[in-house]
Amino acid sequence: MKYNIKVSEVKNGSENLKGLATVVLGDSFRLGNIMIMNDPKRDQLFVAMPSYKTNQVNDKGEPVFNSYFNPTSKEFYNELSGNILDAFNELKEHQAGNRYNVTINEKDTTMPEFEVRVTPFENENSNIKGLVSMKIENCMAVNNLTVKESREGNLYVDMPSYKAKQLDDQGKAVYKDICNPVTAKFGEKLNQAILSSYEAAKENTRNSVLGKLHESKDSVEAKRSEAPEKEKEPRQHERDDAR
Repeated sequence: MKYNIKVSEVKNGSENLKGLATVVLGDSFRLGNIMIMNDPKRDQLFVAMPSYKTNQVNDKGEPVFNSYFNPTSKEFYNELSGNILDAFNELKEHQAGNRYNVTINEKDTTMPEFEVRVTPFENENSNIKGLVSMKIENCMAVNNLTVKESREGNLYVDMPSYKAKQLDDQGKAVYKDICNPVTAKFGEKLNQAILSSYEAAKENTRNSVLGKLHESKDSVEAKRSEAPEKEKEPRQHERDDAR
């Protein structure tokens, strides 16, 4: 799969944050906020995927963080992180301006294949209707996409985002996408796949609930039909004793 890497140096960040990288898969889907970190114990650079804080805690009572996206195999992680670090080293060694770009597998111009999985989410106090995960070319997993309902009742797909430090013209917080489609064609294809999967998952959930209700109803009716037979037995014994 073709992918493009863009790296930049961070000079005013935290002590261990040295740079940021953006990866575009197949000229179709952007992965942003990838961090180039320094391990102070080893004095060695490594790549960290962006993550978000969940409501869960580990055995030590510490908050659990999940990645917005991550390679699905060690091989692809090593390949991707290695290429990101190589690009960052090129930027540092040759002073190639503020940013440096490199393209991997440039001859592969096909649109990347993907698959999505949608779990319906029902909460009357939320406009979130479905939780979405996707895999791109079976090598990159993307999490925390959502199906939402607008005020007009229309469904749409929302990409993972983070709260930026700046405010808009009305003084409200600005949210920026962590990852997103970069072409209208891929975006339309992805939206259609997600919304179709949502409707199918919702229908499966509905059928499952109806099936359980029918099973429960049949069980109750079966018990009711057995009840008179049990009542007749002692009455038959009473007649035999009377004789």
